[in-house]
Parts: sequence; C-alpha cells; structure tokens
Amino acid sequence: MLDYIFFDTTLSAKFKDHLTKVGIVFKCKDDESFGSVQGEIVSIADDTQDDVLDTLQNLYDNLQDELEKILEQEGDGLLMNAAGMEVKLKDGSICTLRVSPEIVTRILTVLEFDELQAFIENIARSVEEPDSGHFCHNKPE
Repeated sequence: MLDYIFFDTTLSAKFKDHLTKVGIVFKCKDDESFGSVQGEIVSIADDTQDDVLDTLQNLYDNLQDELEKILEQEGDGLLMNAAGMEVKLKDGSICTLRVSPEIVTRILTVLEFDELQAFIENIARSVEEPDSGHFCHNKPE
C-alpha cells in the first residue's frame, strides 16, 4: 500500500474526494504512531499506474502547500503535538524521529521539505558514524 498522511481533515477530505471521483479504492486509518492520533493515513494500492501516481503526487503537493498556508495564517491552528521525520539508517531500518511541530513549522518557513529531510539524514549519518576529529580538516580526494 502507498500511504499519504494528512494533519488537516479538510485537506484529507479533498484528497479522498479526488480518489473517489477517479475510482481509486482507498483505506483510511488514524496515525497513532506516537500513542495518540496525530493525523490520518490514506492508503492506496501500490500497483496504481505511474501516470495516476504522478497526478496524485501533484495533488498531494498542492494540499501540503495549502497546509503550509494554513499554518502561516493560523499559527497554532492545527492541533498537533508531534511531528515525525523518517530516516533510513545504515542497517536499512527506518527510524521515525519525533520532532516538535512548532520547530518543524519554523524550519519549513526557511527550507523546503526535501532540504529539511536531507538535513535530518545528515544528522542521523553523523550519529551513526561519529567523527571525533577536528572540525576543520582537509578531506582526501
């Protein structure tokens, strides 16, 4: 299954309405990864055609832009008490890092989501492969 997570019920409803209109079967469940409901996960079959997935990704990206606008307009308008960033570790396992939504929101006013993800992955790599040497040094080419 391919999962899409939403932290706003209006945006989730728009996504589900689109899926219904184009005839895509979906399942919904609450995201309770952190012991309380943080959002809604909408899942579709992973054998969905690539062109359809591209359209869904564009819609999801647009809905995430709407979420960003909602956050900017309402400040604390969304009732979230945790946000998560997934990182793939060296051993191949996936780890979800729990982060304060206020911090994520502030960071996303400066960075794009993919830049934040790259930053988080860099931190995880540094934790897994600590370098206790001098901060400034020449790297062999």
